[in-house]
Amino acid sequence: MRTPSPPSDIIAVFPALAGHERTTTRLHPAPGAPTASESSIGGPLWWPADEPWPHARGRYEIDRSRPAGSRQVQGPPVPLLAGVQLWVRDVPELPHPDGIDLLQILWDSSDEVDAFDSAGFRTAGPDDVFRVVWRRAADVVEVLTDQPRQTEAQFILDTYVPVPCVLNPERVVEYPPSWVLGEEFAAEVDARDKELGTCYGWEHTYADGTKIGGWPADSGVGGPYYEAFRCECGAGLEAFLTLASTEVAHNERTTTTTYYRPAESEPHEECSQPTGLVFGRWTHLQLFYCPASWDHPIQRFEM
Repeated sequence: MRTPSPPSDIIAVFPALAGHERTTTRLHPAPGAPTASESSIGGPLWWPADEPWPHARGRYEIDRSRPAGSRQVQGPPVPLLAGVQLWVRDVPELPHPDGIDLLQILWDSSDEVDAFDSAGFRTAGPDDVFRVVWRRAADVVEVLTDQPRQTEAQFILDTYVPVPCVLNPERVVEYPPSWVLGEEFAAEVDARDKELGTCYGWEHTYADGTKIGGWPADSGVGGPYYEAFRCECGAGLEAFLTLASTEVAHNERTTTTTYYRPAESEPHEECSQPTGLVFGRWTHLQLFYCPASWDHPIQRFEM
């Protein structure tokens, strides 16, 4: 799948957008059989054979041999799922620490992956359900071939279990939702949409789907645009990686008018839900990084 060119020159229609362009890399996951040496979602990882695989805490089970009232016991730890692997050679736009060429993200099959905490976001720091790993590929002398996997009996929710997908990166230019530029501009957009029959104010013009950088996904929360997301050091967090429940959010009614739309020849279900992942309320798991230091944790938010 590729993103068709916009049906109009957006800057000519809305001159106030000039300077607000951002380039994002859409990853276009597609079901396949990725190898450990490839970028993927849900594929095997370039994981060292001598490095322990991360685990989540065990599931609670009922032990009927114990006295009533104490039969719920915690089972052994379960392996995290291989979620995302990105090689910098495949996606050089990926923000990354110096000297690092490989990003790996693992998570549990649990809604704790995208659950809200009291601050409104979750931090991928000391967190046993979500793990971010940076590494130099050359440091891996021997790749772990028999990689741990959760059994179906260990799945809490299979909507957090990714279908193995290969990636097809594409660079596109995107723009923010209209209200980011203020009420006056948003009102102008609404008026022009009605006049032209376009959908800027309805579908927005940030790219759909799983992507790197660009404008963060937004499902009405508005956090990143109101600078609600800040690192503990005070620096504003930057969009890092968007993991989407749906790769193509448009429907038949908006397909012909939105600025980003799927090719008509693409099977809708195959191109819109290739990973099988569902975050939040069929929205996104948005990851942010702190530009001040890579020692500060990657943070995540369901939006």
